[in-house]
Order: sequence, then C-alpha cells, then structure tokens
Amino acid sequence: MAQSPSVANWNNWSLLKLNSFSFGITGFILAMDTVILPVIVLTVSPEEFKNTYLAVLGISGMVMAALVQPTIGRISDKSRSPLGRRVPFIIWGTLFAAIGLVGIRLAPNFMVLLGVWVFIQANVNIAYGPGLALIRDWVPLNRIGMASSMKIMSDAAGGAVMIAIAGALITRTESPLDWEWVTLGIVAFAMIAAVSVTTVQISRREIALESTSQRSDVESSFRSLMNPQLGLFLISRLFMITAIASFQTYGLFFLRDSVGLDNAAEALGRMVLVIAGALTIAVYIAGWVSDRIGRKPVVMVGAIGAALSTLWMLTADDSTDVLIIASVIGASVGTLLSANWALANELADGNQAGLHMGIVNLATIGGAAAAKLLGPGIDALNRISGDLGYEVLIAGCASLFLIGAILLLPLKTTVRGRAGINLGKPPA
Repeated sequence: MAQSPSVANWNNWSLLKLNSFSFGITGFILAMDTVILPVIVLTVSPEEFKNTYLAVLGISGMVMAALVQPTIGRISDKSRSPLGRRVPFIIWGTLFAAIGLVGIRLAPNFMVLLGVWVFIQANVNIAYGPGLALIRDWVPLNRIGMASSMKIMSDAAGGAVMIAIAGALITRTESPLDWEWVTLGIVAFAMIAAVSVTTVQISRREIALESTSQRSDVESSFRSLMNPQLGLFLISRLFMITAIASFQTYGLFFLRDSVGLDNAAEALGRMVLVIAGALTIAVYIAGWVSDRIGRKPVVMVGAIGAALSTLWMLTADDSTDVLIIASVIGASVGTLLSANWALANELADGNQAGLHMGIVNLATIGGAAAAKLLGPGIDALNRISGDLGYEVLIAGCASLFLIGAILLLPLKTTVRGRAGINLGKPPA
C-alpha cells in the first residue's frame, strides 16, 4: 500500500526544508538581538543608559514570546484553511515582522523603538509558534529525532549566517549607501526566503492531503494538555536550558576573571566556533541514534556529558584547555538539545501540537530569563571570596544538567519502531 503524502518522502533534504523557517526566524531574532539593536539603541539613548535600554528591549521580546506562542499555537490547532493550520500564521507573522523593520530604522526615540520592537516580536512569534508544531504535524515518530536535529542545525546556521552578515555590514560608512537600511533589508529578505521554502513545501502537502483526509474538531486547552508527564518535562527543560544559557551569558567574564585569559573576547570567539562545530556533528548523530534507541537514553548521555565537561572547565588554565573542553561541551549540549526537542514532539498530542509546543517553549524562554537573573548572586559571591561566584555557577550548571536528566526518568515514551502521524484527526 502506498504511503499517504504526509508520511512518504521525509528524507533528510525534506526535513531540512521543513525546518528552513527556523533558519530564517531564529537567524532574524539573533541578528537583531546581537548586532542590530545594540547599534540602533546608540542612536536613541544616552550613553550611560545604553545597556539598560538594551535590556528592556530583550525582556520585552521574551514577554511577547511567552504570551504569543501558546496563544497562537492554540488558535492554529483549531484553524482551517486550504493552506493548512499553520501556514497562514507563518506567512502573516513573517511579512509583518519584516515590515516592522522600517519602524526600527526610523524610530526617533526609545519609546517608539520599544513599541516597534514589541510589534515585531508579536508578529515573529505569530509565525514561530505554529511553525514549531510542523514536526509533530507531519513527521512520522520514527523520523522525529532526525527532524529535531535538522531544526537545531537550522537554528544554529541561521544565527551564524545572519549575525555574520549584519555584523559585517551595519557599521560600514565608506559609500553613499545607508548601510543600516541595507542590513535590515538583507535580514528581512533572508527571513522571508527561508520561511518561503517551508511554507511552499507544507502547502503542497496540505493540498495533496485535502482530498483524502477529513479533520475533526478537537478542543485545545491548557487544562487538557497539562499532566504530570508534561510537567516533569517542562521543569527538566527549564533546568537544562538555564544551565546552557548561564554559560553563554557569563562565559566571557569567567574566562577573563577565573581562567585568567588576557584576551577573553578572542578566546570566547574561538570557543563559540569550536562549540558550534562539535554541536553540529553531535546533533546529527544524536537525531539518528534517538530514532533507533529512544529519546531518553540520548538525553541522559548528553546531560551527563554536559555536567562533567562543565565541571571540567574549572580546571582550565589556558586557551588550549578552554578549546578542548569547549568541544566536549558543544558535543554534549548538541546531543542533549536534539534528543530533548524530539522528546518534546513525541510527548505532544497531534491534535494540539501548536499549543503543546508553545507551552514547551515557555520552558526555553524561562531558562534563558532565569540565567540573566543570576548576575547579582555571582557578583555577591565573588566579593566574598575571589572566584567563588564562578565556581558556584559552574557547579550549579552541572547540577541542573543532572537534575534535569533525573526528572525525565519517570516519563513514558513511544516504543521504537512505531511510525505515527496525527494531522488533526484521531489515529485509526
């Protein structure tokens, strides 16, 4: 019997196209946060308040993501259109986020910039929330691991490419061109192009499926989704994302103050490249393995490796040590992220995947926010005794990795070898 259009032909190339939207949207957000907004803020804020204003923009983005993703995910679960449940939201959010960039460049003061950024974040998350459900909507369970790997790689590649482009262009001054406009235009075009790859692919499959499938209306609600299984997973993910984000946030100061590197910024740059390379390799392998032996064992290996390699960083004495340890951290974190995202999809009810993945991403947002709140504690402990704050931070991150892994042990997951898909209708 021939497979349905939704199950057939999910090779690696198809999975990469499915996650192309993630390349575009993640790259867009990271380029804005890392390069573009800091440059724009300097034009609308006093020098002494630039970090405060930038922090306000960052927090507002997290708040909008937390509010919009679950809400729009729930709405998309119940929506109906010839293009499917998710694609209209993805198109809408992407186009209006791109249009919002005009306001970023023209903002005359910080309050206008803040309002425009909130508008952009709202629309980006209108696109991103439903997009996160596409893997669960379309990919058979025995390919979710590889699909999740492709998503993590798309996130990393999108961030690297758009940050590199924005960083190279936005401060240029050697021609009549306004390089801020050029940079914003390129970032918008790259996002739209990447998202288009996904929307075209899904729209074609939706149209092909429409004539052979009827979908039933299913009530989607927070209450119907929340259960001990999901609760344990959310707490586990919150802990592990906090651990990952903490070193990203305070790594530069740790390398400078604790390891004693003379050029900590240069060392961190090399470290990021090493971590990215190791992460990419590990992500691909982890996806392949988790499709064969299950998600939890791979998450456990990644979490234990991340905990041990994080503690190992306390012994680093020079840049060579840092790079060696960073490669192990990158491989461990890549393994963890790939299998954890696959597990998030596997736990989802196919009828409510939009709401489910929106709730899951709250743990991601919460972990990133929690990491940023640790700064005062680190400074206070360092004032008590030398590098005590950094030592507690590293030990705490290692503990969070292990606790996060332990919390997953009671979870019941799908037996390997079963392929499944739920596209808005109960399984037969």
